[in-house]
Amino acid sequence: MKICVYGAGVIGGILASALARADHSVSVIARGAHLAAIQRSGLTIVTPEDRVNTRLPASLNPADFGVQDLVIVATKTSAFRDVVKGVGSLIGPDTLVAFAVNGIFWFYGDGFSPPGAAIDMQRLDPDGALHRVVGSERALGMVCWGGGEIHEPGVVHATRAGGRFVAGAGTPGSIARARTLIEALRVRDIDIEATGDIRRHMWLKFFGIAGNFATCALTGGTIAQVHGEGAVQDVALALASEAHAVARAHGFLDLGFDAGKLRANPSTSPHKPSMLQDLERGREIELESTYLVLQDLAQQAGVATPTLDVVAPLLTLRARLAGCLR
Repeated sequence: MKICVYGAGVIGGILASALARADHSVSVIARGAHLAAIQRSGLTIVTPEDRVNTRLPASLNPADFGVQDLVIVATKTSAFRDVVKGVGSLIGPDTLVAFAVNGIFWFYGDGFSPPGAAIDMQRLDPDGALHRVVGSERALGMVCWGGGEIHEPGVVHATRAGGRFVAGAGTPGSIARARTLIEALRVRDIDIEATGDIRRHMWLKFFGIAGNFATCALTGGTIAQVHGEGAVQDVALALASEAHAVARAHGFLDLGFDAGKLRANPSTSPHKPSMLQDLERGREIELESTYLVLQDLAQQAGVATPTLDVVAPLLTLRARLAGCLR
């Protein structure tokens, strides 16, 4: 299968390496020193148990690789303005495009109409470019449990071996085709599974994003440090609870979210979420696809979000002063 991974950061790197070692024809889109290192020495994935180097084609220009069976967009959502300018050269009539990203999917409202809650996702595709170039009928969502950092070009340090990835179609008419393609990937080193309800898995991941991204970004602390301070943990859990209320308003009633249990069992993860990593490195943060679109969805559904309404402007100012907003 011809697969292009658009963005060879932590998640994209892990996916590209695993797919290439499963004998698919894999190429990557990268840039700068990271691209040069991959072209020169290959892509290296370091886990607590292993270090694996994979040689694969890499370029800044998507047109170098032609039409693909599958494109996996693993950039930050803040880079979509640039992605949409180049991804079209990779797309043919039968290409599927999976978005392995943080936050709410740009196609979340397509083919999805929860009772009593009108959904307007214009914030994430304001000029309609994603709908024109990709189209929700070929879009997949991919929810990723795993993380890491890039300490040197060409080398991804993953927090754990393997990882779990759940993928599914954005619209009902594409579910069967998406499942067939995902099951044909047959990777060995990571777990990629197909789902008929990618929005449900998106929400399951999003509660952690909602709680941890802002609190870590605003304090500079790791997830463990945030959850080790009772009053700060309360803020994180309030943000997650408000995201849960929006999910419930959209009909997702069986997600198993329990703030009380989380409060009693605080996370001990030493990980810095990607939003904090971006702030520390002066990169644009994923504000719109996380907190601002969550505000939109809450207002549309009539869900009160008092904590989010305080935290979002604080985070916006923090990012602006750090030069991390366009």
